[in-house]
Amino acid sequence: MAVTALLPERQFSEAKSALSDVMDEVVHQHRPQVVQRHHGKEVMLLVRPDDVRRWLDTFRLTLRVVLDEGEVSLVADPVGVSGFGDSLDSAVDDLLAELRAYVQRFFERPQFYGQTQAARHEPWLARFALTHPDEQRDLLISDIEAAMPEGNQAVVASAV
Repeated sequence: MAVTALLPERQFSEAKSALSDVMDEVVHQHRPQVVQRHHGKEVMLLVRPDDVRRWLDTFRLTLRVVLDEGEVSLVADPVGVSGFGDSLDSAVDDLLAELRAYVQRFFERPQFYGQTQAARHEPWLARFALTHPDEQRDLLISDIEAAMPEGNQAVVASAV
Protein backbone atom coordinates (compact mmCIF):
# COMPACT_ATOMS: atom_id res chain seq x y z
CA MET A 1 0.00 0.00 0.00
CA ALA A 2 1.59 3.26 -1.13
CA VAL A 3 1.74 6.10 1.39
CA THR A 4 2.39 8.65 -1.30
CA ALA A 5 3.47 8.46 -4.90
CA LEU A 6 5.31 11.76 -4.51
CA LEU A 7 8.16 10.61 -2.23
CA PRO A 8 10.55 7.70 -2.74
CA GLU A 9 9.26 4.69 -0.83
CA ARG A 10 10.96 1.49 0.31
CA GLN A 11 9.99 -1.55 2.28
CA PHE A 12 11.85 -1.87 5.56
CA SER A 13 13.81 -4.98 4.54
CA GLU A 14 14.91 -3.31 1.29
CA ALA A 15 15.92 -0.10 3.11
CA LYS A 16 17.84 -2.11 5.70
CA SER A 17 19.80 -4.03 3.09
CA ALA A 18 20.50 -0.84 1.10
CA LEU A 19 21.05 1.43 4.11
CA SER A 20 24.19 3.01 2.67
CA ASP A 21 22.33 3.98 -0.53
CA VAL A 22 19.33 5.23 1.44
CA MET A 23 21.60 7.33 3.64
CA ASP A 24 23.37 8.78 0.57
CA GLU A 25 20.04 9.80 -0.97
CA VAL A 26 18.75 11.37 2.24
CA VAL A 27 21.98 13.06 3.32
CA HIS A 28 23.77 13.97 0.10
CA GLN A 29 20.86 14.38 -2.32
CA HIS A 30 18.39 15.86 0.22
CA ARG A 31 15.80 13.26 -0.86
CA PRO A 32 13.46 12.21 1.96
CA GLN A 33 12.72 8.48 2.02
CA VAL A 34 9.52 6.81 3.21
CA VAL A 35 10.20 3.44 4.83
CA GLN A 36 7.34 1.11 5.72
CA ARG A 37 6.82 -2.35 7.12
CA HIS A 38 3.95 -4.67 7.99
CA HIS A 39 2.14 -3.80 4.74
CA GLY A 40 2.20 -0.08 5.44
CA LYS A 41 0.90 -0.27 9.02
CA GLU A 42 4.19 1.22 10.26
CA VAL A 43 5.66 4.10 8.29
CA MET A 44 8.54 6.48 8.94
CA LEU A 45 10.11 9.33 7.06
CA LEU A 46 13.90 9.64 6.87
CA VAL A 47 15.02 13.24 6.44
CA ARG A 48 18.21 15.22 7.04
CA PRO A 49 17.87 17.14 10.34
CA ASP A 50 18.91 20.43 8.73
CA ASP A 51 16.23 19.97 6.04
CA VAL A 52 13.57 19.46 8.71
CA ARG A 53 14.94 22.43 10.64
CA ARG A 54 14.59 24.61 7.53
CA TRP A 55 11.02 23.35 6.96
CA LEU A 56 10.15 24.30 10.53
CA ASP A 57 11.36 27.90 10.19
CA THR A 58 7.77 29.03 9.84
CA PHE A 59 7.21 27.93 13.46
CA ARG A 60 8.81 30.91 15.15
CA LEU A 61 8.26 31.41 18.84
CA THR A 62 6.44 34.58 19.74
CA LEU A 63 8.50 36.08 22.53
CA ARG A 64 6.89 38.63 24.79
CA VAL A 65 9.30 40.86 26.68
CA VAL A 66 8.02 42.34 29.96
CA LEU A 67 10.11 44.95 31.78
CA ASP A 68 9.18 45.59 35.41
CA GLU A 69 11.32 47.46 37.97
CA GLY A 70 14.68 45.84 37.33
CA GLU A 71 13.31 42.49 36.21
CA VAL A 72 12.94 41.22 32.66
CA SER A 73 10.56 38.41 31.78
CA LEU A 74 10.43 36.57 28.49
CA VAL A 75 7.48 34.36 27.62
CA ALA A 76 7.81 32.03 24.62
CA ASP A 77 4.42 31.45 23.05
CA PRO A 78 2.75 29.22 22.09
CA VAL A 79 4.73 26.82 24.29
CA GLY A 80 4.30 28.93 27.45
CA VAL A 81 7.90 28.68 28.67
CA SER A 82 9.26 31.68 30.59
CA GLY A 83 12.67 33.07 31.42
CA PHE A 84 13.49 35.70 34.04
CA GLY A 85 16.47 37.85 34.88
CA ASP A 86 17.68 41.27 35.90
CA SER A 87 18.55 42.06 32.25
CA LEU A 88 17.40 40.93 28.82
CA ASP A 89 20.64 38.97 28.51
CA SER A 90 20.05 36.99 31.73
CA ALA A 91 16.36 36.47 30.86
CA VAL A 92 17.40 34.97 27.49
CA ASP A 93 19.87 32.67 29.28
CA ASP A 94 17.15 31.55 31.69
CA LEU A 95 14.69 31.03 28.83
CA LEU A 96 17.28 28.91 27.00
CA ALA A 97 17.71 26.68 30.05
CA GLU A 98 13.95 26.34 30.53
CA LEU A 99 13.32 25.57 26.84
CA ARG A 100 16.08 22.95 26.79
CA ALA A 101 14.56 21.28 29.86
CA TYR A 102 11.06 21.29 28.35
CA VAL A 103 12.29 19.96 24.99
CA GLN A 104 14.11 17.13 26.75
CA ARG A 105 11.04 16.19 28.83
CA PHE A 106 8.75 16.47 25.79
CA PHE A 107 10.77 14.18 23.53
CA GLU A 108 11.55 11.69 26.31
CA ARG A 109 7.80 11.13 26.79
CA PRO A 110 6.18 11.75 23.37
CA GLN A 111 3.25 9.40 23.99
CA PHE A 112 2.35 11.22 27.20
CA TYR A 113 2.61 14.72 25.71
CA GLY A 114 0.84 13.54 22.55
CA GLN A 115 -2.28 12.94 24.64
CA THR A 116 -2.28 16.47 26.10
CA GLN A 117 -2.79 20.01 24.84
CA ALA A 118 1.03 20.23 24.71
CA ALA A 119 1.01 18.00 21.60
CA ARG A 120 0.55 21.15 19.50
CA HIS A 121 3.94 22.44 20.76
CA GLU A 122 5.84 19.80 18.81
CA PRO A 123 6.84 21.80 15.69
CA TRP A 124 8.18 24.71 17.77
CA LEU A 125 10.05 22.36 20.08
CA ALA A 126 11.42 20.32 17.17
CA ARG A 127 12.69 23.49 15.52
CA PHE A 128 14.50 24.43 18.72
CA ALA A 129 15.80 20.88 19.30
CA LEU A 130 17.16 20.60 15.76
CA THR A 131 19.10 23.84 16.14
CA HIS A 132 22.70 23.33 17.26
CA PRO A 133 23.05 24.30 20.97
CA ASP A 134 25.61 26.97 20.03
CA GLU A 135 22.98 28.58 17.76
CA GLN A 136 19.88 28.30 19.97
CA ARG A 137 20.47 31.67 21.62
CA ASP A 138 20.68 33.35 18.20
CA LEU A 139 17.48 31.55 17.22
CA LEU A 140 15.66 33.11 20.19
CA ILE A 141 17.09 36.55 19.42
CA SER A 142 15.95 36.27 15.79
CA ASP A 143 12.47 35.30 17.02
CA ILE A 144 12.40 38.32 19.34
CA GLU A 145 13.49 40.59 16.49
CA ALA A 146 10.93 39.09 14.09
CA ALA A 147 8.14 39.93 16.54
CA MET A 148 9.25 43.54 17.03
CA PRO A 149 8.06 46.50 14.95
CA GLU A 150 10.37 47.72 12.19
CA GLY A 151 13.35 49.70 13.47
CA ASN A 152 13.42 48.24 17.00
CA GLN A 153 15.51 45.15 16.16
CA ALA A 154 18.75 47.05 16.75
CA VAL A 155 17.65 47.75 20.32
CA VAL A 156 17.28 44.04 21.05
CA ALA A 157 20.50 43.12 19.28
CA SER A 158 22.51 45.69 21.25
CA ALA A 159 20.87 44.66 24.54
CA VAL A 160 21.99 41.06 24.27
